[in-house]
Amino acid sequence: MKAPRPRTTLASLCLGLAVLAVQGPARAQSEPYKVFDTRPVFTEGPFLSALSDTSVSVVWMTDAPSHAKVVLRDGDTVREFEPQVDGLVPVGQRHVVTLEGLTPGKRYSYEAVATRVVRLKPYWPDKGLSSSSAPAVFTTFSPQQKRVSFSVVTDTHEDTARITRLMKMVDWAGSDALLHLGDAFHWIDSEEQLWAKWLRPTVAALGPGKPLLFARGNHELRGAYARQLAGYVPTPEGSYYYARSMGPVHLLVLDTGEDKADDTNVYARLNRTVPYREAELAWLRAHAASSTHLASAPFRVVAMHQGDWGWLPDNGVAWTALANQARVDLVIAGHDHAFSYHPPDQTHAYHRLILGQDQLARIDATARELTVRILSDQGALVHALIIPARD
Repeated sequence: MKAPRPRTTLASLCLGLAVLAVQGPARAQSEPYKVFDTRPVFTEGPFLSALSDTSVSVVWMTDAPSHAKVVLRDGDTVREFEPQVDGLVPVGQRHVVTLEGLTPGKRYSYEAVATRVVRLKPYWPDKGLSSSSAPAVFTTFSPQQKRVSFSVVTDTHEDTARITRLMKMVDWAGSDALLHLGDAFHWIDSEEQLWAKWLRPTVAALGPGKPLLFARGNHELRGAYARQLAGYVPTPEGSYYYARSMGPVHLLVLDTGEDKADDTNVYARLNRTVPYREAELAWLRAHAASSTHLASAPFRVVAMHQGDWGWLPDNGVAWTALANQARVDLVIAGHDHAFSYHPPDQTHAYHRLILGQDQLARIDATARELTVRILSDQGALVHALIIPARD
């Protein structure tokens, strides 16, 4: 039986107005619930995660429990995106709002909005006021864009000085995105570690308008908080592997899992990466067979953490064969903490480039060529690679 709704009487209305007068004015009391004069404070973000041609996830944190939405503007058109999970509006301090149905290659303005929830009672929850981020702009990727440029780092391993050095080297005005190839951590134990040792210095450089793309590393599978990581670097697809149509580049971001077998004693039988990687390979096969952009794009790039596809029962033979079949041009990875380059050979028909730990890669592509420049954290050129479009 539902609880009876409280009756509003003249006496209760007067009492409510008196309470609000003591608390200070909040706003016109049109709601039938209490609205207190308290606002949430943005403590982290907002930033853009896993931007695509038609969607993006917006992430931020507040100092107090709140519910969230994003106000999106396209000229005179205004849309609001408010999440729900199983019919309930999420209330918390971490906020993820996914914007979908966007137009490829379109410039948008957005504001993140959080509304304080003072007390989440079963009936008549107490609310507060709203806070908004400053307006920020972003542009969705497009299969039709003429050129694309993005910067790549890897294996930052909680070294905030390293992150700061590398972020200062990025040409943000000329970059469409930042791609991190994993192992941002040694292991993950807490939310504060997530922000302090990686996201906070990274987002400070990204700002609210440049997107972060992330390929999970093997160290991100370890630690008490590893299972919560996806909530801080979400994708609209809801998985760590996905594809992006970026003009002349079809980008495949893959998850290479762990570097040891599931039954290795140090994992205490808590890993099940074999079925996970089988599902990922099935997705990649289906995508390679159905994606028109992959078939038509001048270049196909695979970004992942381990250049040998990670630990797999077949040592990655099936993955290499599929990459060859899909006419992948470049695989860029990390994991080894040192630079190496492997040209196409009889085993792999693609260029394989391993980015070092204190290095920054800049990838630029047009319809005619793809250029990769590897710089040390001191700005010295480590390697330059030019891949012409195939006939």
